[in-house]
Amino acid sequence: MKNDYQFLWVNVSPAFKVFHRNLFDYLGQDFEIGLWEYHQTLDESSTMSNAEELLHEFISNNNQPIHLIGHGMSGSLALRYARSHPEQVASLSLLSVPVQPAIDWQSYYYYHLRSLPYERACILKLMASSLFPDACSGCIQHVANRLARDLVEAPSDHSLWKFDLLPQGGVKMPLLLAAAEDDVIAKGVLFTDWLSHLKLEDEIWHHQTGGHFFHHWHTADIGKQIQEFWQQALSPQKSLVAALS
Repeated sequence: MKNDYQFLWVNVSPAFKVFHRNLFDYLGQDFEIGLWEYHQTLDESSTMSNAEELLHEFISNNNQPIHLIGHGMSGSLALRYARSHPEQVASLSLLSVPVQPAIDWQSYYYYHLRSLPYERACILKLMASSLFPDACSGCIQHVANRLARDLVEAPSDHSLWKFDLLPQGGVKMPLLLAAAEDDVIAKGVLFTDWLSHLKLEDEIWHHQTGGHFFHHWHTADIGKQIQEFWQQALSPQKSLVAALS
């Protein structure tokens, strides 16, 4: 049976779904957005390849090229898919994805686990404070618990013994990049290095604060940017210029 999605939010981290809800609902006021989720089980090998194959199985049944959006490692999966199947993707919106798309919060976690003389629970609380700099102190343990869930539920090519890298570069379809300047994952050179890979129709957007989950705190700001980007991508004149370039 064919699907008829025009916009699709990719999520491979069920534990983080609550942090995406504000933006998902905001965008849903003007656009009908589908949600594709992947839930890693304890009996599966932890790899992004499995998730990418299932995502392709879903999108290949769509009636039209789809506008993808994803955050963090979910954005990295959307990027991998857009590169492998550009004919299936109309545009790509990436939140908090650095130029080296393999870098995510889990890679930082394993780095700190190897290098710091602290127990797992302590490192998770440190990561929670870094990823959520605007969160109140009473919320940090709640965030740390969700990070612990994500280590089990989300697919990853990283582990305590292995860290994989992915090719850097852009994509053929229009691309929107957004991140917060205080994001420990995608800030600074990790994010601005994207500039050398952008096309004329691509866009890049910063927010000063908000950390790795900036879209949870500054929903309207990033929501307006995504809406404008989608409207431009839907413009017939925009599509003609892209096709002739």
